[in-house]
Formats: sequence, structure tokens, C-alpha cells
Amino acid sequence: MKSKYLLAAMMMAAIVSSCSKDKDVKPPVEDPEPTGPFQNKVTKVFEYFPAPGQFTNGLPVWKTGDSAKQMADYALTALAKEDMISLGGFGGYVVMGFDHTIKNVPGEYSFIVLGNAFPNFAEPGVISVSVDVNKNGLPDDEWYEIAGSEYNSSKTVKNYQITYYKPDEKKVRVPNPDDMYITDMEYIRWKDNKGGSGYLSRNMFHDQPYYPQWKGDSITFTGTKMTDANIRNTSSDPDQPFWISPAFSWGYSDNQSNDDDDAKIKLDWAVDKNGKPVKLSGINFIKVATGIRAEAGWLGEISTEVVGVRDLNLK
Repeated sequence: MKSKYLLAAMMMAAIVSSCSKDKDVKPPVEDPEPTGPFQNKVTKVFEYFPAPGQFTNGLPVWKTGDSAKQMADYALTALAKEDMISLGGFGGYVVMGFDHTIKNVPGEYSFIVLGNAFPNFAEPGVISVSVDVNKNGLPDDEWYEIAGSEYNSSKTVKNYQITYYKPDEKKVRVPNPDDMYITDMEYIRWKDNKGGSGYLSRNMFHDQPYYPQWKGDSITFTGTKMTDANIRNTSSDPDQPFWISPAFSWGYSDNQSNDDDDAKIKLDWAVDKNGKPVKLSGINFIKVATGIRAEAGWLGEISTEVVGVRDLNLK
């Protein structure tokens, strides 16, 4: 009988002890949102992949043997100082990150991608944004395009795809008889998914290879392409051409001058792959891609340049 009472007492003590321990166990605490101070600039470049262009291999400089990772590092070095990088012709892009979440304050501008646009000469870049949903610090979640003023235009082509082919740098050059500034009008061959084909020209002002030298024999880009209908030479003098590339209204990089409100971006403009507006509380990554396939004579191909990014929520 005593042994039964003793066993019951021990079981009761164990239960009480267990309950006491349960009260001491605290639920896991998630890492709090960083509070700063934050750097108002690009702090990461995950990928730098320019299309062929007159500034490719020059902004930033490629050296023999440099890898894609090294080129991304060079791009970061430039952007962190708000120095310029070039994305080359249509499709060339850069993927950037930050040391904080860029917040969306509904109805307000969220950020600006700095470029080098000036009156009557824009080289618009399409902007996409992403949220680090899986919290792994990488831009591997869904992307949302910023639907700028041309997004719903009948002249805008969604899912446009272009392939560029690496040229033989020793080939015989074919000068343009109608433009003394073009030293090879059959330099880099391209074709697209709309039945188009042609060449990206070489001009007399830039003689380095225009094709990204760390890439293979062909490269393909897919994205939103805007119209080039407004890009034209307004001079009748063949020796003094005057090319213009007017800006679109809003919603792009390297489009309006950096001090213009129309250069600023609202996260309210983000849409998913089906064009449906999405509500984002903030974003962690920004991708910019050249949005036009065109050339402007001696000024070369339309190529988006990026100088940096600023979070407009930070003072």
C-alpha cells in the first residue's frame, strides 16, 4: 500500500514539474526589422549582364579573364559611389539590392533610379521590383514590373526576345556610306522573336569590343520593349546630324532628368506577370533593363545607363 502511495506522489510531482517547465518555455522570437541607420544607396549587385553596346566592357571596364561575378563587383563599386554603368542595348540589365527594405507609403514616391537623361535625349530602362519573401537574401522570388506610362500602349511589345551573336572582332568592317561616323554597319548580328533581324553598328568614337566579353557565342534577353518611333535625326545636314530621343511621360529610369518628379517611382505602379496591380508593403530588390532597341547615328545604340538608386523615404 505504501508503495502505491509513493508511486502516485512521484507521478504527481512529475506532472507539476512538467507544467512548471511548460510555463517557462517562451515562443520563438523572429528577428526584428532592422532599424538603421541605413545607407541610401545600392549595397549589392547580384547580376550585371549588359547587352552589346558602345559602353559595354568600358562602364565598368572588363579586363581579360574577368568573370561575371567580378563584373558584378565592379558594377557595385561604381553604383555605390553613384558612378555610371551602362546596360548596353535592348535587354541588358542589372539586379541590385540594399541594406534595408524600401517601404511603400501608398500614394507617395518610393525611390528613384538615377540615370543621365537630359532634355530631348532619354534612354529609358524598364524597372522591376521584388520582395525577399523567402528571407534568403537573394532575388529569387517573383518579379513585378513597374507599369510606366507606356505599359498599356499599343506600341509596347511584351515578352519581346532578342538574341545577339558574338562577332569576329577581326572581320572586315563595313562603313556606312551615308554616315561617316559609323565604322561598321554590320558589326553585331541580332534577331528577335517577331521576325526581325539586323546589326548593331560600331561607331568611330568607341573601338573596344561591344559584345560582353565574359559571355558565350550568343546571348538572349526577354522583356518589355517600348516604341522607338520618336527617335530621329532632326538635321538635314549629313555632316552635322542632330538626334533626339524624347522621354516618355513617367515610370522609367534614365528617362526624365534626375531632378524631375517624373523620374521618381511609386511602388503603387507595380504589376504582376499578367498585368494585374499588386499591393506591396516594401521591396528588397530592383532590376533595370534597357527598354528600347534602336540606334541614334553617331550617338550609338539606345542604352540605359544607371548611376545609382535612392530610397525617397530616407532623408
